[in-house]
Amino acid sequence: MPEKTKTPKISQCGKCGLYKKAVSPKIEVQGEGKHKILFVIETPDEMADRTGSAIEGDEGQFLLEKLYEIDKELTDCYITHAVICKAPKIEPYMISCCRPNLLKRINEIKPNVIIPLGSAALKSILYQEWPKDPGTIGKWIGWNIPSPKYNAWICPTYDLKFILEKEEPQIINEFKNHLKNAFKHEKRKVKSYNLEELKNRIELIPNPRKGNLRMKELSNKKGVVAFDYETNGLKPDKKGHKIISCSFCLNGKDTFATMIDESNQEMLSRILRNPNLKKVASNLKFEERWTRAIFGHGVRGWVWDTMLASHCLDNRPGICSIKFQAFIYMGISDYASHISSFLTSKNSNGFNTIEKLDKKQLLIYNGLDSLLEYIVANKQRRIFNG
Repeated sequence: MPEKTKTPKISQCGKCGLYKKAVSPKIEVQGEGKHKILFVIETPDEMADRTGSAIEGDEGQFLLEKLYEIDKELTDCYITHAVICKAPKIEPYMISCCRPNLLKRINEIKPNVIIPLGSAALKSILYQEWPKDPGTIGKWIGWNIPSPKYNAWICPTYDLKFILEKEEPQIINEFKNHLKNAFKHEKRKVKSYNLEELKNRIELIPNPRKGNLRMKELSNKKGVVAFDYETNGLKPDKKGHKIISCSFCLNGKDTFATMIDESNQEMLSRILRNPNLKKVASNLKFEERWTRAIFGHGVRGWVWDTMLASHCLDNRPGICSIKFQAFIYMGISDYASHISSFLTSKNSNGFNTIEKLDKKQLLIYNGLDSLLEYIVANKQRRIFNG
């Protein structure tokens, strides 16, 4: 079952004061919605404000033309705004005030595809699944994200005003391709993963001695294993730096996370040296560096690094982390913000406070990393193979 989108109360509407200066305040959703596709524009432009239309002028004409070129009609789609009253310059508080309106409209029309046009629209749409600052629109455009919150595909692209100001053929072609790909998802079911179900697939082993027995079983097996360390610092250069926990996902079916101490380090070393276990990681240089520092040897059998693969597939900055990759491919929203403060040190050579973190929370987080690394690696392989 898709997760129900929470709709905040509309009590904030009007707090921004934009309606007082608007000729056409609070412009409604427009379009017949035959395609079940919703365009979310940042805010009405001057002509749209004068006429009360969702989109007018050069921006409206441009969108009409580009849709016509791919044999689509704008009137067959829905159109709304991130900020529904004309805003000369959009501020974050305006997006927050108007977000309940947008969520209410999405709940009412239940689109299959949502196309945010520009950063304001994107921030409003992503807030429920990516509450931290999503950054610039640049790293988001062109992805087709399966969203369990909206039970729809989120397909971000450029702001129309930006395109018209730039007038660059490359950007215009990209925009047209974004529209084509978004419409391809019109009748595709959203295939997302349930975070709670993934958590239930992880065996949590807080006792290192029991973890030793579990790792002994793994050390004698063959297959592809994604693994991930949680450590008490970013770099293993100072006395006292150590591996706190480690997780494994063998062939996508057997996932467990265990605390690490002297009682099970030798078994961990055996797994890392087993060439029959083909290793997957996200940013493998981290695990390789810690392995060499702690055990005095490297990892045998490396076959995939999701971070390197993501960079080869798309070299935009800010998209290579397993968290971002899991979101764009699987719809897995942020699962780390509640513990991120424990994982951060004051500098790259310092110590974090991971050992103060509840062991269950740590092992769930650690186990998710390995499980998601395995799934993302398989998705990346399929893309490479065409």
